[in-house]
Amino acid sequence: MPGFPRYIFLLLLAVPYLLTGCDLLAFQEQQQKMKAFCLVRGSVRPEAPGDGELIVLLFRHKGGLLEQISNWSLVDHFVLEQAGRWELAAKPGTFYLTAFQDLNHDQVIERDEPAIPLDDASKLFHCDSGEIKGDIELVIPQGGRIPVDTPADIPKSKTRPAAEPLNVSLGQVVAVGEVTSLDDPRFSKENAEEGLWRPFDFTWETKSGIFFLAPYDRWKIPVLFVHGMDGTPRDFRFLIEHLDRSRFQPWVTFYASAGHLDNLASYSNQLMLQLKAKYGYRTLFVVAHSMGGLISRQAILNYTDKIHDDLIPLFVSIASPWNGHHAAQVGVDYAPAAIYSWIDLAPGSQFLTRLYYHPGKSERRRLPSNLSHHLIFTFLGSESGDGTVSLESQLRPEAQEEATRLYGISQSHTGVLDDPKTSELLNRLLLDARKSLGPID
Repeated sequence: MPGFPRYIFLLLLAVPYLLTGCDLLAFQEQQQKMKAFCLVRGSVRPEAPGDGELIVLLFRHKGGLLEQISNWSLVDHFVLEQAGRWELAAKPGTFYLTAFQDLNHDQVIERDEPAIPLDDASKLFHCDSGEIKGDIELVIPQGGRIPVDTPADIPKSKTRPAAEPLNVSLGQVVAVGEVTSLDDPRFSKENAEEGLWRPFDFTWETKSGIFFLAPYDRWKIPVLFVHGMDGTPRDFRFLIEHLDRSRFQPWVTFYASAGHLDNLASYSNQLMLQLKAKYGYRTLFVVAHSMGGLISRQAILNYTDKIHDDLIPLFVSIASPWNGHHAAQVGVDYAPAAIYSWIDLAPGSQFLTRLYYHPGKSERRRLPSNLSHHLIFTFLGSESGDGTVSLESQLRPEAQEEATRLYGISQSHTGVLDDPKTSELLNRLLLDARKSLGPID
């Protein structure tokens, strides 16, 4: 959380200012923009078992005959490796839902791939601003087909200009493996701040998602770096520059840190599934700083709950507030429009409870047994924390109990990312985890 002191502690020092502050007023406007979307959710399953991902497609109907291809436009999609739940969001309109089995894993509909046909007018539905269409069950018939000229080419749909937000969805303006560098202007501190106060504008103008720092290489294990609040991929520059690039390929996330952490975790899952469907990678290491550790843990738990595979054997968290932050509670209590992530970071929040316990139960929610979680905590001299997050929060008992090992580094909350000791430790953990996997084929 590089900007945590600047923005959260401002609440402690200047609550009267914040009650009329421009930033929080701007966030209220952003909330209204986000509420303009409609939400569509449900489940999908194939009529008969088969290989290939299940891809749910949301089409906007522009009017006219259903069978006329020019009357349709693809606005969003959801990828699942097996039968399960999906969720999509778009601007209001008239829609049609379909789904197909992607037998050749290219995210493009083919003649021989089972699909739900686009021929039933009774399945058209309208969705208004703020409306939720839920419990929609999709069953993919074995003999069903979609015409190959249907606009269902997912890779091409993502090239549509983001300047047309009324005709697209949030799912179409995110990066899924776009190759760039840490010097990309989008990763500026100014854009990170926009993601905290103006998350809707950030999504359309800056672009969130998972970025590659080099073309995909099937012989190198991906290492996904997840930043914290008000952070950017550049926060990991020192660690990435000292990463063993002969064995590992760095991937970085960039997201609006104002969002609910549950939603950020769910979207991370969806991006990982899309990348897995495209490249077929079988191992992913995760390195997360501060609030990014909370998002990553939730994403890992959600993924393993649904997929039950060994995709992520290593998780390294750095200075994460496992028990939240008291200053976030001040923001929730006194600010005119509490940032969503503040709500989740407030001690005792539902999100923090769900990180370690099943909803409504005292039963623990644990990381998969095959995964090693290495917990790095930070401190400054005799202080009880690193200047931003307390040791009490970093060393929540449940987090300690579940960690494979704990490591203390005497550094500030952000200084730890530029410390050679952190780099040396991280490279050792990555190399040990790689060796334990055996040969990469």
